[in-house]
Amino acid sequence: MLVAETTKGLIGEYICATSLLELGWKVSMAQQDSVDLLAWKDDQYLRVQVKSASLRLEKSRITAIYHFNNGSGRKKHIKGVESYDILAHVGINHRRVVFNATEQIQVISQRYRKEFFEKNDIEYFTFQKALQIVNQRRKAA
Repeated sequence: MLVAETTKGLIGEYICATSLLELGWKVSMAQQDSVDLLAWKDDQYLRVQVKSASLRLEKSRITAIYHFNNGSGRKKHIKGVESYDILAHVGINHRRVVFNATEQIQVISQRYRKEFFEKNDIEYFTFQKALQIVNQRRKAA
């Protein structure tokens, strides 16, 4: 079944929100230009931008991959820490999330093999790494 891009985005936001709840954070939908979710725990908060993708077969590849566009706006540029803290890549077919601190995003177009999303602990470990980077940034400021 073909799903509209806006529907795919909403599916990704709910998958990401579920993952954050399972990691012990509270979550609210934000629906702003650069922020899709707000997550908080104790006295810490995170602004989360969600990018969703379904598996697709590209011409030059034998197996299906997830392809994420990290850019925003008409000319597709990467937003910085002033816009969001975490960029979440949601693999819709696997119902899993890979979390990245804003500082980890270096390219506009990012691809993952489906096996990357098959790791059971991918959400926990990528979130812990992203959170560590965000905390270091905030301490340095």
